[in-house]
Amino acid sequence: MKMNICDLSHHPENQEIYSLSDIQDLMDSIQDVGLLQPLVVNQHNQVISGNRRFLAITKLDWKEVEVEQVHIPDDEVGKYLVHYNKFRKKTYREILNEYSVLTEHFKRDIGRPKKDVPQNIVSGSARDMISNELNISSSQIGKLLVIQKEDNNLIDLIDSGILTVSQAYIQVSRLNKERESRLIEEQESSISPNDSFMFHQSCSSKMIELDDSEVQLCFTSPPYWNKRKYSEEEGWIGNEKSSDQYVQNLINHFQDTYRVLNDRGSFFLNIGDTFDDGNLQNIPHRVVIGLQEKGWVLRNTIIWNKTNPKPSSSKTNLTPSYEFIFHLVKSKDYFYRQVLTEMKDKSKSSLPPRHRNMSQNNVSKIFPYIPRNGKNIGDYWDEGIVQTAVANQFKSTTKTEHPAPFPEQIVILPLLQTTNPNDLVLDTFHGSGTTGKVSTQYGRRYVGYDLKTY
Repeated sequence: MKMNICDLSHHPENQEIYSLSDIQDLMDSIQDVGLLQPLVVNQHNQVISGNRRFLAITKLDWKEVEVEQVHIPDDEVGKYLVHYNKFRKKTYREILNEYSVLTEHFKRDIGRPKKDVPQNIVSGSARDMISNELNISSSQIGKLLVIQKEDNNLIDLIDSGILTVSQAYIQVSRLNKERESRLIEEQESSISPNDSFMFHQSCSSKMIELDDSEVQLCFTSPPYWNKRKYSEEEGWIGNEKSSDQYVQNLINHFQDTYRVLNDRGSFFLNIGDTFDDGNLQNIPHRVVIGLQEKGWVLRNTIIWNKTNPKPSSSKTNLTPSYEFIFHLVKSKDYFYRQVLTEMKDKSKSSLPPRHRNMSQNNVSKIFPYIPRNGKNIGDYWDEGIVQTAVANQFKSTTKTEHPAPFPEQIVILPLLQTTNPNDLVLDTFHGSGTTGKVSTQYGRRYVGYDLKTY
């Protein structure tokens, strides 16, 4: 159908996403071959697809134009604008604008009945699905988001051809490393230990003291099933009559952890397995699968090799000498620093000259930025990654030790990987307080929950 040009208008949201500049070539093309595709307009006669063409024919003094009219819900306009411009040649600035629009719609559509709309996001990672809609790789959009956050002006330099995406990303990465290095060197935080450490003697299944998305890191190790009696009272996790009940109780228990953890936060879960009547229960993976079904994303399964495992007198199976540490997140857009291991004498040669003569006492100041043979850390943690001997732990007011503390080194690495100074760290099974001790030592705030003090 044809409509009068004077009855049409640009949709205001279109100008927030796309540029209407540089239309002279388009005007020349329309004069030569005409308008090959009709404009798409909504029920309000606002142009949804073809805004640059609409501007061009307006400047050419056209009186009427061929249009296709579609009915679009007002709250879905942004999604349709992106859809109808899917195959348009776009700048990286416009791509980021599109990503922002689709992300907002993704968040808004969670939990809603799905409609028959062009951009149907129903499952999988938000970034993966949105990047697919935009015809750009997830890794590329990830780099662009980092660049935009750290130095928005670099996007214009990329669009002008002065920088590539990779060059700009390397530039902001170097700036981030320098900034993080300064933060580590200023590890003596402005917060006092008394203000930063909080312990609640209560169950952590409902953490009413914490707001939504307040926590950056949760590191915890729940009581293992059917191994130790932490209490004779009914209802304690670990005292269940069956492993099935224990697994379900843990899955339910961590629902509030999901609530208080922010979208860029991490959850590290240390958990071991247990035999029942000679049958290994496979508890760790059953718990993790249940958490994934609740919306958690599993990023790593870490093997913690225990150099001093509890001796076993069994003659029918091997001595258990490792435990799992699972790294879970709420989304793939979580904060992660490629933390590296403690400096060894043999690795000094790989350091910049100014660091090679640094004494071991000063290692902590550059600890997170020392490559381990220039490679990323693996998911097998032995004595070469962390010292696994159990250090001195917190003791209770009754001077009795917790029956199963874990080493401080196990906490340090995830802490430096996924947090910054002043971030809030949570342990939902406080126990002897190892997570809290490490957190305050490295300038993080801390909150712990437990039904019993040690």
